[in-house]
Amino acid sequence: MAPISFITRTLAFVAGIGGTLLLLELVLRLLPVLNGTYAADPRPSWPVHTMIPDSSFTYSTGWNLQNIQRGRINNYGYVAPFDYAPAQGAGSGSIAVFGDSYVEAQMNDYGDTLQGTLNNYLKTPRTVLNFGTAGAEMPDYLGIAPLVRREFSPQWAVFVITMGDFTRGFAAGPGFFKWQPDQYPPVKLVPEINRSASSKWLRTVALIRYLRGNLSLRPDELIQLRRGAAVAEGVTACHNEVLSKEDEMLLAAFVRELPAALALPPDRVIMIFDADRKAVYAGKTRDEARKCLHRAARANERLQELAARTGIHVIDSYPVFQRHFAERRGPLDRSPVDAHWNPAAHRLMAREVARIIDR
Repeated sequence: MAPISFITRTLAFVAGIGGTLLLLELVLRLLPVLNGTYAADPRPSWPVHTMIPDSSFTYSTGWNLQNIQRGRINNYGYVAPFDYAPAQGAGSGSIAVFGDSYVEAQMNDYGDTLQGTLNNYLKTPRTVLNFGTAGAEMPDYLGIAPLVRREFSPQWAVFVITMGDFTRGFAAGPGFFKWQPDQYPPVKLVPEINRSASSKWLRTVALIRYLRGNLSLRPDELIQLRRGAAVAEGVTACHNEVLSKEDEMLLAAFVRELPAALALPPDRVIMIFDADRKAVYAGKTRDEARKCLHRAARANERLQELAARTGIHVIDSYPVFQRHFAERRGPLDRSPVDAHWNPAAHRLMAREVARIIDR
């Protein structure tokens, strides 16, 4: 009787867990859990990472599903409420906006993003195309530029450069570019992959989406928690770093090759550099914020210098954000929950871009 009783209790326990998970799955499917941000299979005509074309997404943050946003992924796999139409010949007059998750901007309504609000400030409205991709870095901007030139022939290009855009570019996942110093231009595409049916099914499970997306729980991150904390401490420690000869070469090549990859003169390219908003909130001056520069910050500073020297327009967001915050007009993000730009920051940068284009 004892073995049978043990087996019965075990089966009942397993059934109870299974029932609980099933109930939790059903409940989460009714809630606005992060959803729809799935990588598309490779397409010969557009071989870089995008989300699944002609689909929709739901965005939320945290365990309690804050900042709920819903939007559309268009025919090219980018966040936009409209489809992109290839240009008929050169000089389409459009504006292409490049960047990472700051530009993809799922955490904001499209009408509150840089690309969505830019026409509010331009004297002459134009077609604004969003090529922001979460996880993209500087090599991706250079790598995707020829594709955008071929399909859309933009008249202007805007790049949002965030902290770590350079340093994180030495590694890449499928569908993304990475630095390749021995190539010309110095970037290499890691081929996108066809995902298995099982992996595609797993990413639709609400419980997994909640754990990975809203709680940011991933096995590799759990294993490396202690190491990650140590790295974070190292980044915040005050020590100036210098760039290597390879770093300098890659930054110079990026500035030199970017306008050419888009078939644009340098003065039709705009680079926006994100600010250290913690320093802004602390009331530090621009010079005080520059006192301690780790490698990622040093790379951005050097990129600003090289871009301005080449004739590329540079927007340093620090004084713009500083003035906004000093005037008690509110924060520029949703820290500490989300460090991405909020609508106020997007509008400020859109206004700065419009001033350059209208000039």
